[in-house]
Amino acid sequence: MLLADGSTRSRTVRFGRHTVIGASVAVFIVVTLVTIGASRLIAGYMTRQAMASVVDENRNLQRQIGTLSQRFTQVQDHISTLARRDDALRLLADMPPLDSDVREVGVGGAVAPNSGIGSGNPEFAYPMVDIDKLEREIQLQEQSYAQIEDRIKDRLDLFNHTPSIRPMDKGYYTSSFGVRKDPLNGRRAMHNGLDISVERGTPVMATADGTVVFAKATPGLGKLVVIDHGYGFRTAYGHLSVINVSKGQSIKRGQKVALSGATGRSTGPHLHYEVHVNDRPVDPRDFFMDGSDDVYSLK
Repeated sequence: MLLADGSTRSRTVRFGRHTVIGASVAVFIVVTLVTIGASRLIAGYMTRQAMASVVDENRNLQRQIGTLSQRFTQVQDHISTLARRDDALRLLADMPPLDSDVREVGVGGAVAPNSGIGSGNPEFAYPMVDIDKLEREIQLQEQSYAQIEDRIKDRLDLFNHTPSIRPMDKGYYTSSFGVRKDPLNGRRAMHNGLDISVERGTPVMATADGTVVFAKATPGLGKLVVIDHGYGFRTAYGHLSVINVSKGQSIKRGQKVALSGATGRSTGPHLHYEVHVNDRPVDPRDFFMDGSDDVYSLK
């Protein structure tokens, strides 16, 4: 029934069942199509937005990967430099360089279940493997440096305990190491040390770090000091006038241990100096490493 606005007249319109059904179906189809179209438009918009976000994120990741790759290359170059320096340090420490096979820092083992081998993105798998190798190379370098440090400490200790300076700042050689004519009886005999003529009371210095094992008078060498330096080294200082150390005392290189004199079998003031290596006397001048050796005098 239709009513005109402001009028009392009415008009009746009748629709058949088929017409109503058809109209309803048409309306449903139109609404469905509109809904689908709107959904597709919305979905397309959201997809484009999501894709744009993914693209931006991917670009950021690519930049980050590029930066990490550059830094990774720089670290590898730095490790290569450290390896070359390591070889040089090993040479100075009298150690063989690390073998190239050792520097491969190889590892291995059985394949673990569900390890995912053969799956995943290889672009991300290989960098992870490289980083793992990088960590092993760093650990190897740390271990090598620790070995070098221990070796240098040992060699430094050996150096400190090796007779290597002159026992006096001045003087003249009056009798060398080797077979000679005894100045008191004229017979040829082995002279196990070096005689250095100086004024009475000239300071006598220890030629290396060590421990005093003898410090008293003897019939032949008079007042005598013997120092055990370890590593098979011993030094002896004879014909002293004054002994300034005692048995068992720790001594440093260059420390005054006595004053020169003429005690014992001696024709005049001088120092008798001996160096023994593994209980065998050797020429003391072979251990004067603090400058050129003048055959006739000590300056």
